[in-house]
Order: sequence, then structure tokens, then C-alpha cells
Amino acid sequence: MSVGIVVGAGGGIGSACARALDASADLTVLAGRSDPRLRATASALTGRTATVVADVATEDGREAIARAALDMGEIAWLILASGVPLRGALMELTPDHIQKTLMTNLVGPTLLIRRLLDGRWLPNASIIAVGSISATRSLPNRSVYSGSKAGLEHLCRSLAAEVAPLGIRVNVVAPGVIDTPFLGGDQPALQVWVSAHVPQRQVGTPEDVADVVRYLILEAPAYVTGARIAVDGGAESVS
Repeated sequence: MSVGIVVGAGGGIGSACARALDASADLTVLAGRSDPRLRATASALTGRTATVVADVATEDGREAIARAALDMGEIAWLILASGVPLRGALMELTPDHIQKTLMTNLVGPTLLIRRLLDGRWLPNASIIAVGSISATRSLPNRSVYSGSKAGLEHLCRSLAAEVAPLGIRVNVVAPGVIDTPFLGGDQPALQVWVSAHVPQRQVGTPEDVADVVRYLILEAPAYVTGARIAVDGGAESVS
């Protein structure tokens, strides 16, 4: 049985990715911290699903995700779409906030990949990390968040070289400003930024990101690995 995994399946981008890849694997494992959100994502899918309420930042959470996938078959694809949007100057952040962000955005996903590599993967399987255009920018009040995403992106691009002999492709999709609850109270300010700095002059949708993820998993040539694709309305091209 082929298994697909979406970590962060209750979020805006994660749920859109699950919909875009609906029934592309025999079983889709939907993992996240909110049971109601996972159930809402599952209800929109036609293929077979399993929901796992788990926090990727914890060992128990990672093991629950791994067991739900590895006990059922061979991994076809893994999407890492979980994250927390820590904002604030470093000197104002608490150690707990910093540790939670790094564990959720970088350390947890790294350890989950390590655990899943103990299992069986299909030929030409894919790992997709959802990064951020913040990973390439020096932005005030984003140092920890940007650092966590930059670490995840570089980890995955380096990992692509390590696991290529195993037939696993690893790519990064880096969203710009996307219309999801992730924006929080910064949405008005970001809309102003988009109007001034994004060539398309509009905020992106979760489906914009999910369509690229789907392409990389199902349609891209096997030679495409170690790539990073920004989905940002052209913001990086003019920065």
C-alpha cells in the first residue's frame, strides 16, 4: 500500500496540499495538533485517510505519525507543512517561545524525517518542505522564525543529495504572503507590503502553493531534486 503524509494537515497550506493530492496514494495520513481541523480536512477528501493528532515537536507525536504510516505500507510522499509564526525582536522573546519555534519548524521535522527513513519508501518518492521567503530575507522581528525556515530549507536541499541513491527526491516550496490564518494580526500590514513589493500586487492562496507541491510530487521529472521554488507573486525576483 502506498502512503502519503501531510504534517500540518489542519492548516491552510497543509489542507490545500491534502486536497490537491487526494487519492494519489492508497492512504493519506493527516497529522496535526487539532483534531477538529484534521477531521475537516479529511471530510473534503475522497480517498482513504487516517488522522493522527500529534505534535511534531514531541517524540511521542513523531512516533505516532511514523507508526500510522510505516505500519500501513510504503511511503510515496511526505509534506512538511507545520509551523508556528513567531514574531518579535530576539531580546523580547522568551526562551520557551524560541525553543517551541525551533522544535516545531526545524528540529521536529528533521527528527521525523530521520525516523521515517527507517521505513520503506516507493521508488521516486518525494519529500516536500514548506519553507518561506522569510528564509532568504533579513527582516526585523523575524529572526527566530526566519532562521528556523532557513535551516529547514537548507537541511532539505542537502538531504536531497544524501537520499538520491535511495530514489527519494527532496524539494522545497517557499511561499510568500499567503491568505491563511497563519498571518494573524499582521494581515493588514502585510497587505500594504504586498501592494508595494509584490509584482502581482496580491496575496497568494493556499491553492497556489498546493498546486506547485502537487506538480513536484506527481508530475515533475525524476531529475528535479534539491530545488527551491518560491510561490510569492514575484517578490523575490525584485528584492
